[in-house]
Amino acid sequence: MMVPKIEKSIKVKDLLKAKKKHLNLKVVCGTQHLNKKITTASLNRPGLSLSGLLETFRAESIQILGRGENAFCKKEKKAVLEENLGKLLCNPAVPCVIITSKLKPCETLKKVCRKCKVALLRTDMDTAVFSNELTGFLEGELAPVTYEHGVLVQVSGIGVLIRGDAGIGKSECALELIKRGHIFIADDIIEVQRRRSRILTGTSPAILKQYMEVRGLGIIDVELLFGVGAIMDKTRIEMEVNLRHPEKVHCERLGLDKQYVNILGIDIPSLSLPVTPGRNLAVLIEVAALNEQLKQQGIYPAKNFNKKLNKKIQKNHKKTNEKK
Repeated sequence: MMVPKIEKSIKVKDLLKAKKKHLNLKVVCGTQHLNKKITTASLNRPGLSLSGLLETFRAESIQILGRGENAFCKKEKKAVLEENLGKLLCNPAVPCVIITSKLKPCETLKKVCRKCKVALLRTDMDTAVFSNELTGFLEGELAPVTYEHGVLVQVSGIGVLIRGDAGIGKSECALELIKRGHIFIADDIIEVQRRRSRILTGTSPAILKQYMEVRGLGIIDVELLFGVGAIMDKTRIEMEVNLRHPEKVHCERLGLDKQYVNILGIDIPSLSLPVTPGRNLAVLIEVAALNEQLKQQGIYPAKNFNKKLNKKIQKNHKKTNEKK
């Protein structure tokens, strides 16, 4: 059963706890306001908003003040600057303000931050470097999450999400893949994150990591049985394989019809395999993963075969017409 997307947030104090030393962050003022929530990984440079233009102001983002913003604050009249900063920072959605590049915040900025109950932080890091580091951290913490049922394995470098009806053999299939040298990530519940670059990554909840349930055997420890090289913390999810009862699936013989599944707004290729006696599903999934690698390189065997077939048919048809 698919669980709805979970929107995440962290508090400013959690950011400080996790990255205070790495990002060289210090609190200038507003220690009592560190409980404000950060809900987006995108950062905002106020820029023109400091002059009173509010249309482009993104209040929900952490506000980053670099050399340009600091120079503007020093040149602007104090009364005008205080008024404009008040319009920006008194928005309750603003999580905090961070000034970069060893710059000292002006007194007006500190005054407005205290008045609007917003924490003001500073760092010695250059704005561009700091922004990249902070965005990377926030993306990992705030990426949308959902939970999918199935087994996640990495087959020939391709993350494959194996799904299907209960008892159809998902874990047994994954077990065979592990025996063949492929890598296990998660069984039963997969935590899926969507990264900013439109990449899906899957991992196992901590309590289930390295464990797999196999009907008749119970819970097994994949790491102890097959070694540390048989497991991985996370992988990119690049395709889905559905194990289905034969009567529930229609097989397209050539493989020209593309099927997709949408997870967290991202479409990934989906393949349905009928489960019948004698079929080696592990081998089929291996081949499916290798075939997906070819497609990612722009090589489509089914399309190439279809083109050759059509070309042959047209050639034979032309010969037949010439004889007539």
